[in-house]
Amino acid sequence: MKCVVCDNDIRIDTLKQLCALNPLLLCSHCSQNLVLKSADVLYDDNEWIRFVIDKLNQGDIALTLLFKNDLQKALLKKKATHANIKIIEAKKDLPYPWLKILIDSIRLDSKDHHLVTSLESVVVAVEKQKDVGNQFVIVG
Repeated sequence: MKCVVCDNDIRIDTLKQLCALNPLLLCSHCSQNLVLKSADVLYDDNEWIRFVIDKLNQGDIALTLLFKNDLQKALLKKKATHANIKIIEAKKDLPYPWLKILIDSIRLDSKDHHLVTSLESVVVAVEKQKDVGNQFVIVG
């Protein structure tokens, strides 16, 4: 297996990694840079994550898998549905709207999760937006 970011071989170090249902995406060097931060800001801002976002902005859509599970959990906690999510992309002229593609790939069906949906809209953006409440950002 190769790391989706740096293309180095992924070494399995633990029994948990060996028994994982999904294949590992990151090598040990890259995985230490993807650090969960808080409920509203998913990851610590660092050079590595900025590099990943730059690659996403250039069209490397496969990297959206890195954020999918954590963003889905955060949106489900807020009881968000596709109907009440507003997406703010990182840039205007992207080859592919990767944040929209990421949100579209996340299943937010309230019937599957036995949730009461929120009527309040949720903003999902790459970076924190000024004067916007109830938002999730990838880095902050």
